Amino acid sequence: MASRPMRANRRDTRLVHLALWSVLVLLANALGAVVLQADAGAAPAPISGTGSYFAGPAIDSWVTTTTNAPYDLSVSFGPSNSGIGRYEFTNQQTDFAVTDIGYAGTTDTTPPSFPFDYVPIVGEGVAYYYNIPGLTQQLKLTSYTACAILTGGITNWDDPALAAINPGVTLPNLAIIPVTQSASDVTNVAMEQWCIAEQPSLWAAFVNAQETQAGGPTDGVQLSPTTAYPNWPGIKGGLDDQSTVAVAGDVEVDPGAIGAVQPLFALDDGVPGPARNVALVENASGDFTAPTSIDVTSALAYATPQDNGYQNLNFNGLGPNVYNPSTFSYLLTPTTGWSLAKGQTLSAFVNYALTLGQQAAPSFGYATLGQLLEHFGINEVASDVPGAVPMTAAEQAYYNCGDLTPADVAAGNTTPSCESSPGNGLPEAPYAVAFPVLALGALGGVFMMRRRRRLNRVLKGHSISEN
Repeated sequence: MASRPMRANRRDTRLVHLALWSVLVLLANALGAVVLQADAGAAPAPISGTGSYFAGPAIDSWVTTTTNAPYDLSVSFGPSNSGIGRYEFTNQQTDFAVTDIGYAGTTDTTPPSFPFDYVPIVGEGVAYYYNIPGLTQQLKLTSYTACAILTGGITNWDDPALAAINPGVTLPNLAIIPVTQSASDVTNVAMEQWCIAEQPSLWAAFVNAQETQAGGPTDGVQLSPTTAYPNWPGIKGGLDDQSTVAVAGDVEVDPGAIGAVQPLFALDDGVPGPARNVALVENASGDFTAPTSIDVTSALAYATPQDNGYQNLNFNGLGPNVYNPSTFSYLLTPTTGWSLAKGQTLSAFVNYALTLGQQAAPSFGYATLGQLLEHFGINEVASDVPGAVPMTAAEQAYYNCGDLTPADVAAGNTTPSCESSPGNGLPEAPYAVAFPVLALGALGGVFMMRRRRRLNRVLKGHSISEN
């Protein structure tokens, strides 16, 4: 049996070990604080990107803002088009890109060989811009009539299907001129996704007719009954354009014309009244809504992400303000191979764009993304991009309660209720730079709790033995 002095010496040795462990834990936590402060104070590295011409005004505005204090970032963006953005991103000719279309369903560029994320960045609706002389009330469309018009199934404005949803309105006996865009465009993807989801039989028949129906689509644009592509074929009796600007211009000057454009292009041409305007479209709740910023946001609030960040649009979200078809643009970012300084710049830019930048988006004719997409984008970058930094206090406040949730939309709210916002507002994923050191501190904390319990038992035993 060990003597009493030996037991006392062992207890003293334990106390020394515990004291040393406590010092190590404190050093680990202190090191974590030093690393975070050093990273936060490091000079952000310049990054550059290109891509979506349509998203350009929003990106340019956010770049200008974050160039100044308190951000002092060095971000440059050259609007080109989504295809160029994807190509240069794939070939690592640019640090990031902005695209209205994902790589799936396109033939212009292969996806990158390196890991990357889709980050939703700005929302937009698809407006059905029309020119119907003599119309006294704003045109109403359903998913059936809109898809049928732009696939050649409805060819005259006094068609019974249109009259049924426009009661009390005299629609003229006038041929419809469907104005389509065979060039790659986000409006085509969104419309095809919508028609596939809402009118699958009509869309499948149209795809089959492309090859078999005399007088059907003749320009060889690739279509699928189940996959949305970024091109739309020309329709017999219609006009086939190569840009959204051209579609809007043709609708403006051609009586009987209708085409799909982003709302900004219709507004740029002016909408003098019900005879030349954008159509109201029936949503899943049976309400007819316009592609306003709040109505597009209400639709996007229901989108759900895939693992890589690409979003599944939900065209059946309920609420009196939901407008479909709606869609959005993505920012493409690498998730490996970056310096921490570049990751710091990219994440700081995304933190701003998906919080305070969203507040400004409607002033440019865009829509905010809704809380779920904003949270997803911020958390995704925080988790996946090396060097990611936390949000500022102002950004955190918006993150906590700055945009609509599905519950808000279903209730008809046009401002966030904050009832379903997170309690602490912190992103779900850890920040890449901070995580290893913080994890060490947390691990030390766990061991420290265990050691403290053992210390209490030792001290208690020591006190009894010595008295």
